[in-house]
Amino acid sequence: MQIPLLDAMAQAPLQGARAGYVDMTPSVIVGTHAANPQEPRLAQPDHAPTQTISMLERVHVIDNAASAAMRNRHGGMSARAMVTSHQPEVPAAVASQTGRIDIPFLFNTAFNGLEPSLNLVATHGEILVSDYRIIGNIGQGSFSTVYRAASTQNQDKPVSIKVLRNNKDCFDTGLGEIRIYSFMRREDPEGRRHIVCMLDCFYTREHLFIVTELLNNSLFAHYMHLETLGGNARAEYYNAATVGALAAQMLDALDFCAGHGIAHCDVKTPNICIANTEARKFKLIDFGSAVLRCDVHMSYLQSRWYRAPEVILGCPWDAKVDIWSLGCVLAEVLLGYCLFQFPTCELVLAAQKAARGAFPRHMLEAHPIAQMFFSESGCVYEVDPRGMAAGVYLLRSSPNATLSSMLGVRINPALFGEAPSGVTSFLEALLTIDPDERLSAADAIQHEWMAAFRLPPPPATAAPTTGTD
Repeated sequence: MQIPLLDAMAQAPLQGARAGYVDMTPSVIVGTHAANPQEPRLAQPDHAPTQTISMLERVHVIDNAASAAMRNRHGGMSARAMVTSHQPEVPAAVASQTGRIDIPFLFNTAFNGLEPSLNLVATHGEILVSDYRIIGNIGQGSFSTVYRAASTQNQDKPVSIKVLRNNKDCFDTGLGEIRIYSFMRREDPEGRRHIVCMLDCFYTREHLFIVTELLNNSLFAHYMHLETLGGNARAEYYNAATVGALAAQMLDALDFCAGHGIAHCDVKTPNICIANTEARKFKLIDFGSAVLRCDVHMSYLQSRWYRAPEVILGCPWDAKVDIWSLGCVLAEVLLGYCLFQFPTCELVLAAQKAARGAFPRHMLEAHPIAQMFFSESGCVYEVDPRGMAAGVYLLRSSPNATLSSMLGVRINPALFGEAPSGVTSFLEALLTIDPDERLSAADAIQHEWMAAFRLPPPPATAAPTTGTD
């Protein structure tokens, strides 16, 4: 089995004195990377849009024997407590290969004490490591805070700076993200594969910093903003041309990743940013959750609303989980809300079944986690759902809950530019329950609906560069 990322590392030139360690240190390219035209920054939404079409109906199980059987089948543990893992086969030829990245450790030589606070709060106008001036706050997540800044060494070129929180989990997540970005920089040095480009990284003031190109608003902030304008603003922008361009660019990014053994594992509307709204240019960001082909594959990853069914059920999975998530993203901008916007895994699975049909038997038998969600007959059920009377409830589909019916209601052909049948067929192919039947990124690009939106073939990979510009 080919492991492209490790194969590329094996061919990379060595630097320094540590023989046997492949040097993956990225060069600093702030001054040479093309800037994106800056657009007005929208406030990041603090809530999800309202789901307007009912998908599920709860039915209380009043048969005591049936209720007891499902309660016993469910057991006493939560799905999160029953996280499973799968270890892919690691070829012997690559099992012992090691790499290195030199991350600058920048400090004031007059001090050696600890920072007064675990959380670094950068203020407007503050200069970081003599190179970056803080302009404002872009957003905050579980692992980091992201700032807008200007490169003082390169004519105030705008950049984005992610500051990882000062704890081990966040630090390790940041290191993993740097590893992935460093590899992608080597394989796509000009940033043509619709993935955000890392420009610099360093450690200072007890925090890890990742500097990337500054993009514009996330899809989430953008379509939510259009919804606030009223009328048909969202539908007018996210028409066939825009959705086709978005799909083509994200499939190109995911095809690039999958071809190098990388699964992003967190594709969602907040993690796709607009580089240029008018030109319909988009980029995939945030590889903090990325998993390599040889990594242990866990059953607790991806944001719940975008989580592939095989992940929830503890089945083995691969890069096709990103295809499921992309299908959710495209449906979201078309519908105006997230398709599987529910607070529990039971409800998400039931909504997936309502929208896309029954789960194949082999998925329900692949791991015992499935028995927590599915009855013997293949019906999703809940035990003592929060906010309701104690008991067991079956989760059945509401009328018109299929993906095609929801898109048919929400897509206006006059605004979309064509009948919804084409894009519906495409999304149904992405949102296929059985991962064995779901399209890969490469196959999805060839779907007939994508014919008008396909991108030119990617350029040949340039030889990797080393050192610092």
